[in-house]
Amino acid sequence: MKLLRHFGLIAALSSLALISSAADHIPQPGQFPPPGSGHYLSGEIVQLDPALRRGALRIDGNEPHDRYQSGALHSFALLPYAMCWFNGAPAELRDLPIGTHVHGYFFVPPPGEENTVPPLPKHQEKYTIKYNHALSLEDDFSFYQRRGQAWKVVSVDEAKGKINVAPTGTMAKDGITKPYIFDIDNVTRVWRGRTLVELKDVAPDTTVQLNLTWSQGWRDKEFTVSDIWLDDAARAAATELQRRRHVLYQRQRWLPGWIDAVENFDFGGGMLTFTLFGPMDQSLYDDLKNSQDKGFGVAVAEKDLRTWFHRSDKKIGKVVEWKDTPNPPPGSSGIQVRMKFTELLDGYRPGRIIRVKSDLWKFVTIPTEERVKSLEDR
Repeated sequence: MKLLRHFGLIAALSSLALISSAADHIPQPGQFPPPGSGHYLSGEIVQLDPALRRGALRIDGNEPHDRYQSGALHSFALLPYAMCWFNGAPAELRDLPIGTHVHGYFFVPPPGEENTVPPLPKHQEKYTIKYNHALSLEDDFSFYQRRGQAWKVVSVDEAKGKINVAPTGTMAKDGITKPYIFDIDNVTRVWRGRTLVELKDVAPDTTVQLNLTWSQGWRDKEFTVSDIWLDDAARAAATELQRRRHVLYQRQRWLPGWIDAVENFDFGGGMLTFTLFGPMDQSLYDDLKNSQDKGFGVAVAEKDLRTWFHRSDKKIGKVVEWKDTPNPPPGSSGIQVRMKFTELLDGYRPGRIIRVKSDLWKFVTIPTEERVKSLEDR
């Protein structure tokens, strides 16, 4: 019996060590993080810089005890391969409205990027959260639906401005997984199919998805419901609209990835091997695969995914090999491509970020604020 307890203690300590190491994983250049890694944080988006893929959250609750009244916001930067989700579909940071409550998994900064997110002033150091590089950000709709959890309406009290719900389905590992009472008000949007309806149309026993936002009881982990989706048709419509928005964005800005290896030829040109980030909508990868006989345009990008002038600052290469890997790590699409170029750009170096264009996509001149215009601007 003592021996069994001894092995049980070892197993428990090993599990704790794995959990700790997963949360404290340090991102490394050219390496995707292991599955299940990252430190969970949730909060309301209160600041955004979409071009630089940065922002700030008001963290849920009030820990330490005066964070809500006196603490600083939690500033963050998205890792190059970080994915955002909104209304159940892939998204860009710009798609997440200010005020959206989000769930994310975060890491400490990669080596050399400790000052990407500036430190807090001396008098606010106690509010510092060392996990400030995001692997993912998801609104409530996406976070719970993608993990199989929904909400069953228990009761609605319009006079008191309250909705009582209970989780149903597969419980998420993080987030809210117990019955909860949320605030509602007369600007809460209620969706049935493609139509906005009234709060009175929210009936008990209805299975719904919710999006949350700020409530005056935020420090006590109270939230207001901003949106309610009453049926599958409503959820599907919201997801499809966001899917289209994201596909258009990627076709205009091109798919991001990073360079795995470069082989230089003796008399110019060379071979480039890269991995695309993801997972994004499958139609984008299909576009690339279906046009690989015409080659891809490959532009050099920065860690925030901005390019220089990608219409002209690119080279078109010939696809030599297309490789699909099932069950890729977080941040990876599982698609690795090897290409041959008659001329290599200086930015084609292992670990560097690129943007990749299908021949099927139109050339679009993106806004100037989304471009890198000088070495100092990097």
